[in-house]
Amino acid sequence: MDLNRAVAENIKRIRKSKKMSMERTAAIAGVSRSMLGQIERGEANPSVAILSKIAAALKVPADSLLENDDFTSLLLSRELDNKPQRLDGGKVSLRPSFSFDPITKIETFFLDLYISGRYAPEVSVPGCVCWATVLSGTVDLTAEGGESCRLLERDALRFAADQPYSFENQANATARLLLIYQYRK
Repeated sequence: MDLNRAVAENIKRIRKSKKMSMERTAAIAGVSRSMLGQIERGEANPSVAILSKIAAALKVPADSLLENDDFTSLLLSRELDNKPQRLDGGKVSLRPSFSFDPITKIETFFLDLYISGRYAPEVSVPGCVCWATVLSGTVDLTAEGGESCRLLERDALRFAADQPYSFENQANATARLLLIYQYRK
């Protein structure tokens, strides 16, 4: 979405959420009602001074009028489009399901641990959190200063991924996990 359209939608959405009429908002901001209408329809490109006045009238930070997240609510990721990475001598397969999304600050992976497979990635960026769900199999997780936890099928665990951690398959069958990483900083 272009910035002009985003500004228009943000002003209108915020104004309506505060149950303010165009007339009242325009009067408080010191702009004409027709100018505010043109801005909300995306027909006018407001100056920084006008945006500042509108933000003050709506009692919101001016940068909230400029937010443009381009978030797509429906997004399909096909297995065939995401190439797996083979690790640990071929005993581990890591396949992205959704690459990093700067809006949600999340990325997801499928992790397959074959018999005796071990996945010990590099420590992530500060503030990163991982949600691990075992889809099938049994996995040992070592994290947070060496604490160990056995995860069974359908178990889920959240842990800090900005510290060393590892997953290890201790069973005689492949273990599959869904890993969700959120970068909070």
